[in-house]
Amino acid sequence: MISVTAPARVGILGNPSDGYGGRTLSLAIPQFGATVELEPADKLEIVANEADLPVWASVTDLVDRVDRHGYGTGPQLLAATIRTFADVADSVDHSGFGGRSFRLTYVTNIPRQVGLGGSSALVVATLRALSELTGLELPDQVLPSIALRVETEQLGITAGLQDRVVQTYGGLVAMNFGEMATDARFGVTHGEYRTLDPAGLPPLFLAYREQSAEPSGNYHKTLRHRFDRGDGEVREGLRVLAGLVVEGEAAVRWGNGERLAGLIGQNMGIRRSLAPIPEAQLELVDVVDNLGFPATFAGSGGAIVGAYSSAEDLELVTGAMQACDATVVPITS
Repeated sequence: MISVTAPARVGILGNPSDGYGGRTLSLAIPQFGATVELEPADKLEIVANEADLPVWASVTDLVDRVDRHGYGTGPQLLAATIRTFADVADSVDHSGFGGRSFRLTYVTNIPRQVGLGGSSALVVATLRALSELTGLELPDQVLPSIALRVETEQLGITAGLQDRVVQTYGGLVAMNFGEMATDARFGVTHGEYRTLDPAGLPPLFLAYREQSAEPSGNYHKTLRHRFDRGDGEVREGLRVLAGLVVEGEAAVRWGNGERLAGLIGQNMGIRRSLAPIPEAQLELVDVVDNLGFPATFAGSGGAIVGAYSSAEDLELVTGAMQACDATVVPITS
C-alpha cells in the first residue's frame, strides 16, 4: 500500500496575486491534512469517503450544502487527477499507466471550503501516490503546475498555483510568479519558489467557521472579470499585494515578527478592495481587528490567519471567536 499525506495551508501575504504574476508567502500547517491510500486491486476503484456520499436530510439541506461547498467531491477530484496524470505519463512516453488498476481511498480533516486548500491537498497527495506507483518522478517545481491543471482543465475551477506549491514543498514558502519558467519535459510553467525558516514568523493563529464556507471560485471569478477588463484599482491592489511579500520575506529573515504582523493587516485591507466578500467571512477579521490583532484571510473562504504576542492574547482571541461559533488553532508559537 502507498500512503501519502498533503497538509492544509494558510496564505500569509500576497494572496490572491499568485494568479496574476504576483507573489505570495504561505505556510503549510500539519494540524490538518488529506491522506490518500493506493493499493493493488483487480479493477480501478475510488472509494468515496462517507462525508462525500450523496445523502441529505432534505432539499433544504442539499441546497445549503451545495451553496457552501459546491458540487465537487473527493471522488471527482481523484478521478480528475488520474485523468491528468494519464496525459502527463503519455506526454513523457511513460507507457503502461493506462493498463493499471488499483483502489484509491482517502480521508481528510481539512475543513471544507474555508480557504485552507482542502481540494488541492487531495490532488497533490494523489499525484504523489501515482508518481510512487509508476516511478514517474514529478519534480517539486513541476508537480504544483500539474495539480493546477487538474482543477482548471478537468473541473473548470478558477484557481492559482499558491496552494499547490506550498503543499508540495511544505513549511514556509515564498513564491514569485512574475517571471515564469517552462519545464521542457513536462510542458508546464512554474514560478520561483524559495523555502524560508518559519522560526522567523511571529506567533500565528488560525480561526475558521465552517458556517461561512463558500466555494473559492465565486471570489476568483469576480476578481478575474475585473482584472481582465482593466480595472485600475484591482491591478494596483494586486501589485501592492505582491510588494508586501518582498517586505515579508525580509521580516522573516530578520525575525521581525512585529513588522510581519503589520503587513498581515495591510494585506487584508487591500483584499477588501479587490472583490466582494461575504459579511459572514469579514466578521471574523473585524472581531479580531477590534481586539487589536492583525488578521487576513487564509485563502478565499471562512478562515483567517492572525498574529498575536502572548498566551493571554491567544486566550482573548479564542474567547471572541468562540462567541462567533468559530474555532481557533495556534499554528506557530
